[in-house]
Amino acid sequence: MLTRPSRQIAFAVRSQVTCHLNPNWDLILMMKRAERTGLAATLALTACLAAAAPASADEPGPNTVPINVVAIQTGEAYDQAESLTKALRAAIKAVPGWSLAEGDYALEVLTLSLKCSDVPDAACQSRIADQIKADRFIWGNLTQKGNLVTGQLHLWSRGQGTTSTPIEYSANLTEANDEALRRVATDSIQALTGGPPKGAIHIKAGAISGQVFIDGQPVGALTNGEGTFPVAAGKHRVLVKATGYFDAEATVDAKATGAADVVLTPVPSNTSEPLNWRRIGGFVGIGGGVALGAVGLVSVFQVNGTRNNEAVQDYRGTVQGNLCESARNGTTGHTREAEVAQNCDKARTFEIMQAIFFPLAAVSAGAGVYLLATSGDSADTSGTGWTFQPSVGLESGSMSATYRW
Repeated sequence: MLTRPSRQIAFAVRSQVTCHLNPNWDLILMMKRAERTGLAATLALTACLAAAAPASADEPGPNTVPINVVAIQTGEAYDQAESLTKALRAAIKAVPGWSLAEGDYALEVLTLSLKCSDVPDAACQSRIADQIKADRFIWGNLTQKGNLVTGQLHLWSRGQGTTSTPIEYSANLTEANDEALRRVATDSIQALTGGPPKGAIHIKAGAISGQVFIDGQPVGALTNGEGTFPVAAGKHRVLVKATGYFDAEATVDAKATGAADVVLTPVPSNTSEPLNWRRIGGFVGIGGGVALGAVGLVSVFQVNGTRNNEAVQDYRGTVQGNLCESARNGTTGHTREAEVAQNCDKARTFEIMQAIFFPLAAVSAGAGVYLLATSGDSADTSGTGWTFQPSVGLESGSMSATYRW
């Protein structure tokens, strides 16, 4: 039979070997045994702590917020505590914006080394954070009652205190990859953290003052084409709506640290302004007036051509009075009297055309000018002004002027 010192030395040797194989859970078992076996085991534990290397973990990225998960403490449910710790660490990695901090620590080891109680108070939690160099860490305690494992999980955040959530699940869940245990871990992380950490999206969209929608929900408006909006870390769909522009959208990966920039270039829509019918009518009226006036001018040229006709000039010297009446009556017996009568009829036709087209041209052009003048905000609607109407006949020409007020 070994004496007490011999048993202590033998346990110390076994402890060193066990520690090399598993620096987390066997250390906890050693701690419990060290309380009963004396100084030699305690010395072995100290040596093991110095030699043990932390387990590997994903390095926190520059755009993530790290959280350390301290191995859950338990008095008897060691398998359940170990699997829950692993499941919590996996759940942290799955949430956008959070990352698993480096280091593999056990709550029992930390509380013993810092002389804290099994359930550390606020001051001790702060010392634990300083010890493991963390701004956030999750810790907890488990107990087993029959077929159930119950306990409390806590998230300590520097400057914000502790958030807690109860936990209870079947004692049969001893595998970290078990779907049911993974759901327990995911729900616990959600309850402790509130979901992904908050980031922000900074939007630049030219100089428009559009409405912003993130993931289909209205979040506010842009000011001078810019705006910053808080969002959870992760991918988001950004949409900007502005009057006179097509919708501009983009997918943005928001980070937990700083604001993600997105630049949008709204494109003017093809929707034209309402037609200004007064302006259109004004141009049509002026154009019609010009066309009607051109017909009137042609009539003037035709009448002038008739007046300068050789037969008319020859006949003019043989009659007194109205030559057209004499030619139609045949009173002179002139050989070209019939030709003169035809020219007079032609001239009469074009005189009638002048009488029709010049007034129409004046009315049309005047209406066009009026419509143009009244198509804007500062239109002059007085309707006053002069109207000039020329008239040219075979015997004479005239110009009439009318002033309207």
